Amino acid sequence: MANLGRDTFGLTKTEFGQKVGRIITNHRAGSKLIGEARDFVLRCCRLTDQWRKLAEDPETLVYLRNLEIAGGRKVKMLSLERGGSQQPVPKQKLVDALYPPKKIATSATPEQKHFNNVRVAMRFAVTYQLRAFRDSCQLPVICHISGKKILPGQKSDVDHCGMTFSEIADNFLQEKGLKYSAVTLKGPPTAKVFTDSKLWAEWTAYHMAHARYSLTLASANRSKGAQGYETPSGLYGSFAKEDPEDLALDF
Repeated sequence: MANLGRDTFGLTKTEFGQKVGRIITNHRAGSKLIGEARDFVLRCCRLTDQWRKLAEDPETLVYLRNLEIAGGRKVKMLSLERGGSQQPVPKQKLVDALYPPKKIATSATPEQKHFNNVRVAMRFAVTYQLRAFRDSCQLPVICHISGKKILPGQKSDVDHCGMTFSEIADNFLQEKGLKYSAVTLKGPPTAKVFTDSKLWAEWTAYHMAHARYSLTLASANRSKGAQGYETPSGLYGSFAKEDPEDLALDF
């Protein structure tokens, strides 16, 4: 699937979202965009099916409007306007139009399935560390992604700062000289652990030493995505040389 945003602007999904976010933040509701900001928004909209027609009209103007969404709440967002025509341009919809979500493969390889299971177990192992950080936070605090206050009762996530969880997990296995396929699991489906209890303890200690956290608004954290990092496929390992009857991934 073509990635129009990256190919056109040379920006990652995160960088693009941040640039659009700055345009929205730096202009007051009711203001008309001019110059570079206006040109950038129109160029983005011309690449989409939803906003192309209006964006290509030379008389179209770009405004910031406080527009009502579901639930009666008003949100400041971009708006394409010409005469009596108005087309709101929600930031996330624009991002998704130019950076389409990756399609999930209908069938994963045994290595991919095992990689996902090991990752789930690794997250389970350090849940207590994230919970301890959350419990230590005194609200209100500032969400480092959106810059907004997190108030008591709002949905929030504990986010990894600096290195992502995926990077920390991959680095741990690389330093151990292991591939994900070499890590065997045991236990019930929702609470699997490493078969090797020593490796399990080493992983929790490694994560505690390298992880840095920040409390974020759940909506901001999930729209941020994975920041472009992907585990190298070579780190999955392979079961190809083994007899399928000899494979014992779970005990």
